[in-house]
Amino acid sequence: MKLSGCDIDERDLIRSAIRSLKGPSKYRSKHGQYRWALVRDAFGVGSGVASALCREFGFDPEEMIRS
Repeated sequence: MKLSGCDIDERDLIRSAIRSLKGPSKYRSKHGQYRWALVRDAFGVGSGVASALCREFGFDPEEMIRS
């Protein structure tokens, strides 16, 4: 894909988006939020697809994420 004159690999873009997700702050949530739930909300997909996306790109869907 070409964006703003730059060639962008879609898989790299998705991997980067998943890696960059931030959960709730430590002040709002003691334990954070599952990575799959953050992916679900970011991409507007269901829990199964979100978990599959995490696994496809080498992330643990059950990892707890905090900002």
